[in-house]
Amino acid sequence: MFKPRPQQAEVIRFRRGKMGVSAVPGSGKTQTLSHLAAQLIAEGYIGDNQEVLVVTLVNSAVENFVGRIKSILGKSGLLPGMGYRVRTLHGLAYDIIRERPDLAGLSDQFQIIDERESENILKSAATAWLRANPQFISNYSNPEDNPFNNHKLMNDWHALTVDIARSIIRLSKDMRISPFEIRQRIDQLGWENDLLELGCQVYADYQQALSYRSAVDFDDLIWLALDAIQSDQAYLERLRYRWPYILEDEAQDSSRLQEQILRALAGEDGNWVRVGDPNQAIFETFTTASPNYLKSFIQEPGVEYCPLSSSGRSTHSIIRLANHLIHWTNTAHPHPELRDALSLPLIEPAPHGDPQPNPPDDPNAIYLWEKKYSPEQELKIVIDSIERWLPEHKENTVAILVPRNERGARVVEELKKRGLPYIELLRSTLSTRQAAEILSSILKALANPTSAGLLASAYQLIRSRQNEPNEHKDTIAAIANALSDCKNLEDYLWPYADRDWLAELAKAGAPQTLLEELELFRAFIQRWQAATLLPIDELLLTISQDIFKESGDLALAHKLALLLESAAQNHPDWHLEQFHYELEAIAKNQRKFLGFSEEDTGFNPDDHPGEIVVATIHKAKGLEWDRVYLMSVNNYDFPSAMPYDSFISEKWFVRGKINLQAEALSMFSALLKGNAINFYTEEEATYQARLDYAAERLRVLFVAITRARKELIITWNTGRSAAGQQESQPALPLVAMQAFWKENKYATSS
Repeated sequence: MFKPRPQQAEVIRFRRGKMGVSAVPGSGKTQTLSHLAAQLIAEGYIGDNQEVLVVTLVNSAVENFVGRIKSILGKSGLLPGMGYRVRTLHGLAYDIIRERPDLAGLSDQFQIIDERESENILKSAATAWLRANPQFISNYSNPEDNPFNNHKLMNDWHALTVDIARSIIRLSKDMRISPFEIRQRIDQLGWENDLLELGCQVYADYQQALSYRSAVDFDDLIWLALDAIQSDQAYLERLRYRWPYILEDEAQDSSRLQEQILRALAGEDGNWVRVGDPNQAIFETFTTASPNYLKSFIQEPGVEYCPLSSSGRSTHSIIRLANHLIHWTNTAHPHPELRDALSLPLIEPAPHGDPQPNPPDDPNAIYLWEKKYSPEQELKIVIDSIERWLPEHKENTVAILVPRNERGARVVEELKKRGLPYIELLRSTLSTRQAAEILSSILKALANPTSAGLLASAYQLIRSRQNEPNEHKDTIAAIANALSDCKNLEDYLWPYADRDWLAELAKAGAPQTLLEELELFRAFIQRWQAATLLPIDELLLTISQDIFKESGDLALAHKLALLLESAAQNHPDWHLEQFHYELEAIAKNQRKFLGFSEEDTGFNPDDHPGEIVVATIHKAKGLEWDRVYLMSVNNYDFPSAMPYDSFISEKWFVRGKINLQAEALSMFSALLKGNAINFYTEEEATYQARLDYAAERLRVLFVAITRARKELIITWNTGRSAAGQQESQPALPLVAMQAFWKENKYATSS
């Protein structure tokens, strides 16, 4: 039974006007907003054909809200599915456009392209621009480099170009400016610059490709929805009547346009509650989101302010550590411009007798490791620790949080080797990555039928999935080596009587087991080569039925086949090589793939005691565990904008290590002000981007710490060593927390 605290009760009593709520981690904001929605419905504030509109950030939060509101209404004897609507901001925009697509200039048959297809269009447009403008790479490369003779370096340049174009397109759409308008401004100013040309041309090609498909992307949804409600006052009034109450969750992550949509729907005299925590704004870098919109809203005249500053989630010790991070940032961060990255209020533990109490305190359950470890050593230390802890704590929840997906994938590999139970909250799961990797390798081999090396690699991957006993592994390696040495694959796959590679191996005394295995594999390859005439989804299913036996693998293969079928419909000119790259992106954890994990419909850690959850910190937002391991807290993953820090967006192959993405955004912002020459200076944007990123990483660290209920372990590593590159150091905030904890470990105040 939920018994609200006084601050929560104040929010639940809201009935009219506008309210801004600053909610610290663990303050129960979701439960509070759910009860407010249910109360408004139960007390008759919602009439016929009206709904309480709840808007949140991600799909999993939608499921969470729906479940809570249904439960509360059900206990009150009301119909659990009536009187409310829960949407993400993009889902709300879709609802608005779907009802009146004509107001957005769309046909009734418009479609929304997914992340994968959007990325493909963007890559195609950026690649075409680079081919036509090779001077772009020359102008921004280090003088000593020759990227045109370096395949890997060219791939790096292509990836960076896509990132730049994506950021410019998002900014332009947030400013509601078309490619045509950008071209007009460039021509009026007469300012020639590669970054401007890149953004303008790729944006134009990208939008043309969407138009050809009668499609929009997720960024289009927002500005088109705003256009729709601003162009028809009668339609806007109908929506205002339908949604007389708007309850906004995670408001710190709203963008300018998203805020304008909700402001228009609420109107001057409407009812709007905005709940968020500026200290948890971790989706800001190279997006159009900003916590400043929530901060400004709270300060507007007529907006009632109600902080939710009490938290029962974590022990007093974990709260003290999180509060010290805020205090140190505000008062002692060595870079003065970062002292407002985290803001008040501090987290207050639940008062004595609170219905939602903190867990029993144990200062010894916090470990801030000082010892220097390489990435592999850090991984071993963490997995060793969790392996010792788990057998006696199977009723508890535990997570390993990492800054990036790639590090998480490495953690999962080690957990699997140890036979430890795990769940992934990464871009894609290990089973999905492995299935995609095998199928990708087979498609690559089929696309290159004369390559013995590719065929050998495909064979090894297939057999690695089958968990062969150790005594078979030598045979598998011998077969792979033999395949690699085959000088003419046709003599193996399609032999003549006088040119049979297997017969030659037999004459040379090859073991019978090796010959039988190669003969069986040949039969598979022959069948797959014949199946290349089929549509790509049928080819993939043909291969999968031969190599996968488990139902879960076959189900994943079916989903991958559907994904490639969709790609084939959009790209009828694609061959096996392009489909291989699609699967490879999933296998390398570079793209999200919607499989069968709970993260897409809502994930509750309490449903998985005794299982190790591996998640990025961003995916962990909104979740909590009894024990949390936080890895890689070094000055690369958590820089502080100091001279010796490295930044992921400052590519080593760009001259002067300027941040081209930031420079492009700054240049476009200047262009939109009307006088680009006076408003843009190179490298100023790189400097500002360091500050912005360092500020966001402080908030990411704060979010990570506050995921822990009872136990917290923080480690760091020296990073990957490279020629001329310094080892990473512990992040400055970690050093500050280590010093604080040594002196204040057993203090009682928070």
